[in-house]
Order: sequence, then C-alpha cells, then structure tokens
Amino acid sequence: MVTKFTFTPTPHIIFGAGSIKKLPKLLESYGNSVLLVTGKQSFIQSDHWDRLLLQFEAAKIHWTHYIVDKEPSPYIIDQCTSLYKGQSFDAVVAIGGGSVVDGGKAISAMLCQEGIVRDYLEGVGTKQPTGEKILFIAVPTTAGTGSEATKNAVISELGEQGFKKSLRHDKYIPDVALVDPELLLNCPKSITAQSGMDAFTQLLESYVSTHANPITDALAVDGIRNIRDGLVQAVNNGSDLSAREKMAYASMLSGTTLANAGLGTVHGFASSIGGLFNIPHGLVCAVMMGPVNQLTIRKLRAQDADGVGLNKYGRAGKLFSRNKNRSDEYYIDLLLDTINSWSDEFGIRKLGEFGLKKIDLSTIAAKTGNKYNPVELDKNELEEALEMAL
Repeated sequence: MVTKFTFTPTPHIIFGAGSIKKLPKLLESYGNSVLLVTGKQSFIQSDHWDRLLLQFEAAKIHWTHYIVDKEPSPYIIDQCTSLYKGQSFDAVVAIGGGSVVDGGKAISAMLCQEGIVRDYLEGVGTKQPTGEKILFIAVPTTAGTGSEATKNAVISELGEQGFKKSLRHDKYIPDVALVDPELLLNCPKSITAQSGMDAFTQLLESYVSTHANPITDALAVDGIRNIRDGLVQAVNNGSDLSAREKMAYASMLSGTTLANAGLGTVHGFASSIGGLFNIPHGLVCAVMMGPVNQLTIRKLRAQDADGVGLNKYGRAGKLFSRNKNRSDEYYIDLLLDTINSWSDEFGIRKLGEFGLKKIDLSTIAAKTGNKYNPVELDKNELEEALEMAL
C-alpha cells in the first residue's frame, strides 16, 4: 500500500440529468460575458442549444461562439486566442466531446498567456505555463476522455514530425464540471463505443499504474464497475438514460484517476500514433487496449508473478465475474476476454484500415512511451502489440 502521495483537486462537480439547465444561473455568479466553445454539429443542432440561447437571452448573458471541429491543433488554439485576446470574458464554457473540452481548456489558458501554445507544450516547447486562466466550465457530451476532470489539454499536429502533447498545469483543472447524461443520449453508436473504451482504458491503466494510490484505486474500481454495467447497454441502446449516467460517471472518474495516477502504454500509443495518423483518439485506445494488456500480463507472469500488478489485474477481472471463488489467473483471463470480445462486438476498426502498415511499426514504437505501465514493454513488444492491432 502506498503511504505517501499527493492528490490533485477535482473541479466543482454538478452531475445529473438536466444539469445543463443550471448553466445560465451558474454563469450569473461569475459575470455576463462568455466565450462558448462547441463542436461543429452535434450540440448546436440539438434542442439543448436553442434552449440554452433562450436562457442566455433571458439572463442577459452575452456570448461569443467559437467552433473546435476536430482534435485541437496549435493552429486552432492560436487562431482563437489571436481573435479574442484582449476581450473581457468572465468565463470560457466548452460544451462537447473530449476535443472540444481540451480546446476550451487550452483557450482559457492561452488567453492569459503570452506567445503561442506550442511554446508551452510538454516535449515540444521550452516555456512553462503560469497557470493563469479565465474561469473555465467543462460540459462533456461524450463519455470518454474525462477531460472535464483533468489538468491537461491534449494538442495534436499531424505529419512526419507530428505530435500529440499536453498543455498542463495543476490550475488548468476546470473550475466547474457540469456533467449532464442527457447530453449523451444522441451520441452515435461508434463514438459511444470508442469513447467508452477510452474511459475503460483510463480507469484500468490508472488502477494498475505504478503511480497509483489508495484514493485513485477506490475511484478506478468504482469506475470500472460502472463501465461493466453501462457500456454495452449504452452502445446498443443509446436512449437508455441509466446506462448513459453510468458512463458519464465512469468517464468523469477516469479523468480524476488519470490526473493523479497517470496512464500506461495504451496512451503511449495514442500519443505516438495520433501525431502520425489521422485516427480518432478513442479508437486508438480501443484497438490497442487488448494487445497492450495481453503483452503486459504475459510479461508480468514471467517476471513478477506475485507482484502488485497481476494482483490488481485479477481484482479488476473479478468485477466481471459472477463466480467469486476462482483463481486470479481465471479473473485475469476473463478481463482480457472481455476487452477483446467488446472490441469485436462494437466493431472497433483495425489500424490498417487507416493506412498504417507494417513498415510504420518501428517508427511508432520508437516514439511510444510506457509511462506508468506496471511493466516496461521493449521495442519488440511494442511492435508486436501494433501488429496485433493492424
């Protein structure tokens, strides 16, 4: 048991069906000028958008709209901040999926920062962010990244020298996470599946992380339990509000656990692949989750059979079994079978369908970090995981 750890604060959380209706009243306590960041279609084509604007009008809230229509790039962030730096916003509100929330988070920070966002990205820039930001409210419309509870915004640039890196500071955690499961009801099946597997990945990776602590363990287990009970139903019956609630809750917990325990090799691949290929983040996590955990468990069984890592994998697998009197080996294999069967059931596309070829494996493996994985996978093992996902 870890006896020394730190824990990053969580946002002020407002959770529950219909919570979006509370946004105008919430904003009144901060001011009447808001920069509203959304995606291009989903939310602004819904009835929620029309109702929200009517509420803004009644509350005399002045709003400016900016669209983040894909995973945020340095160009998208810099374009917004160059347009609006100097304007007096009382809050930035991001309503959308993980890309929109990350984009809004970065914009709220860079409106208070000199220079361009690239200067402050980990592993890319040379400057440290100050942590100053405009008050930021995150309203997720997918259940996946947990960005509404994290202290980083992921910024991507595609190309041979592409990257997927974070703008990070403890003070970049959203001031408010307004989580309304009703906003997930119209999320398409494919996105529900990919983002749900991303949340599952984040919970499992933070649970078996070498940087885990008793608080993150408890939250991760609760999150995995809700993934177990909610993900398949949310994918197969998107109008099931109870399933959507479970997934919204699990996703939020995954953001909290990753912010404090860190992630593993699946997200190492998400970073390296995401900078080179135009593949959705959630899909990369979904397709790499099975191979990475299979090879991690294989190596743990060979090198550390009695260690904490395998023990935790066993406890995670036990959550998926009605039979509570089997061995850890049984529960570990059950966990792997569940991950693989869900990927098949959800129709998760393979990496080769996006143009990734065997010739690319070495380059990707060289750029992939193991982060807080319970055992380090070497370059050959990383390439093996990729080949399994082609």
